[in-house]
Formats: sequence, C-alpha cells, structure tokens
Amino acid sequence: MSQSEMDRLVQMINQIAINNISAGDENAVAEMIAGHVQKFWSRRMKQMLGEYTEQGGEELHPAAKLAAEKLLSQAA
Repeated sequence: MSQSEMDRLVQMINQIAINNISAGDENAVAEMIAGHVQKFWSRRMKQMLGEYTEQGGEELHPAAKLAAEKLLSQAA
C-alpha cells in the first residue's frame, strides 16, 4: 500500500471517530469504530491499519487508535 493509501485509511478512521465522538466515552467510541472497520473494511485495509498501529499509529485519533488496538488483540 502506498503512503497516500495509508494516509487515506488514517483519514477515514479518524473521520469515523470524529463522527461518533458523541456516542460516549473513548471506549464506547472505539467499540463503534472497531465494529465499523470489522464490518465494512476489506481484509487488506484492516491488515494495513494493524501494521500502522503496530508501528505507533501516531496520526490516529485516540479513539481510532484504541479501536485499532482492539482489532489487533482480537486477531491475535
């Protein structure tokens, strides 16, 4: 995946976080994000998100990073 594709994935998951921030605390928002990613993102997109998160995920919204970490732990 190119850097521009990775940038787009980060932008997408951060937008999901921002759109759902009113759902409650960070954990509730992370659960919603993780559910969305699990349901709608392709395997390749989830794999790239996981790799990005393992490398630090510096550009991720805190709730998006928590969601990505939850997905990683479920995959393990």
